[in-house]
Amino acid sequence: MPNTVLPARAARAGRSDTSNDDSDCGDERSSGESSSEEEEEGEDDDEESSDEEQSESNSASVLATSGITYDLSQLDSESEARAVVGLTGHFDVVDCRSTPAGYDFQLSDRPQVHIGADSSTCTCAVFQDQPDAACQHIFWLVDQLHGCFLPTPQSTEVTLTPDGRPDRLPRIEDLLKGNLISVATQLKWQYLREEEDGMTRTEKVRDIFSAFSNRTLPEDTRRDLTETTEQARTAEQCVVQGDFEATMFRLAVHDDGVFNSLCKAMPAGACAAIYFDKVQEQSRRLLDDFDRYCATGELPVNPVSPGLGVEVDDVVTQLQRSVSRIEVNIAARAPHGSEGAAEALVSLLELVVARNNDPLEGNPLGRQSFHGEDEDQRNLYHLLIGSVETDSETDARHFVLHALDALPPVDLHQCANRLRDILRKIEVNRAPKPYLLHLGSLIRIAESAAAAAMGSGQKRPAAGNGNSGGYSKRTR
Repeated sequence: MPNTVLPARAARAGRSDTSNDDSDCGDERSSGESSSEEEEEGEDDDEESSDEEQSESNSASVLATSGITYDLSQLDSESEARAVVGLTGHFDVVDCRSTPAGYDFQLSDRPQVHIGADSSTCTCAVFQDQPDAACQHIFWLVDQLHGCFLPTPQSTEVTLTPDGRPDRLPRIEDLLKGNLISVATQLKWQYLREEEDGMTRTEKVRDIFSAFSNRTLPEDTRRDLTETTEQARTAEQCVVQGDFEATMFRLAVHDDGVFNSLCKAMPAGACAAIYFDKVQEQSRRLLDDFDRYCATGELPVNPVSPGLGVEVDDVVTQLQRSVSRIEVNIAARAPHGSEGAAEALVSLLELVVARNNDPLEGNPLGRQSFHGEDEDQRNLYHLLIGSVETDSETDARHFVLHALDALPPVDLHQCANRLRDILRKIEVNRAPKPYLLHLGSLIRIAESAAAAAMGSGQKRPAAGNGNSGGYSKRTR
């Protein structure tokens, strides 16, 4: 290593006018010692620099909650901080859906993340300030989604890019194609179908409100409240003086925070279970009221439908409307509640099949007719299902069966034995042949699903838990 004279050495050497051999030797020793010290200091600096680089390398990696290890070295300091918060933190997803432009994920603390073919965006303030870089919500969500598609955590580090995408993993929007429902089920997120097949924001709010009522269905809940998201309102503009329920309804429609809190308090699965239980209970009450009216002439104090009575035609109309509502709600609430819907439909069919008689027969009042009709014209079984004798053979006569067609076979198999009993009874009662064939087809589908479930080792779900899709199932 060549001798380099430092300024300090030059100054020291220049202070003395006289010198001797000893001083020269001393200077040489001093120079040698100084050089040695400089070399040691240089080596120490190199070691410190190496340690710092190693520390920086270690700090640029993070193990995410999904089990994937990410290399953050390509991120600037701000992006790295957001990535660490997102990858090691947790956010609640209220719901998710597919859209024509990609996939939307609604988080409980208001932000909504959109994953598209070209980029991912978020409605949070952090992303709005720096739209060219991913926020903590995007980093977290992309990691959670990738974790669903990796059978085991990555053994090597995956480099993250500033837009939140791992460089060596498949594009998440490609992985999600056709798989969002499965991902939502795995992560216990609520999946929303497209708006035209599901429920609007107003319908969801009305559904939640009605779930807190013992008897009232959403269709009959505060029909005067028609608030929609088309007209934006501030919180102050949502206030309805003297009407707390209307105020909360408006807030839930317009304020994401209020809406998301209500959804957490009363999830979609709970709403579905409650809805189908209520429809089943209404049908039972209606038929009990009808039986009492036929036997005693007594009118119900609290009728199921205030606008309709308990005359034969009114009862038929209400039962058909109940079936129609169940069918509509099977589609609107999917994948929730299909088991409860099956229970409600089959129970109603059993009640009607059991009423293949003249409801006025043997009544203590000696009443022979309601309004001059014959016994078949007041027989609920004949009016709703039909018979060979009455030649009632129209598609509309397939009472309950068309609604059962809308259910997944896996949820039909819980009712297979009961449907078989119903078939035996209506064969004796000489039901129309198309109805018998239709019911027989449903039974075969249900029994095939039951056999498949037993063959795969799945437990048979308990009937009547009113729910499908991950909300509090009971099993035997």
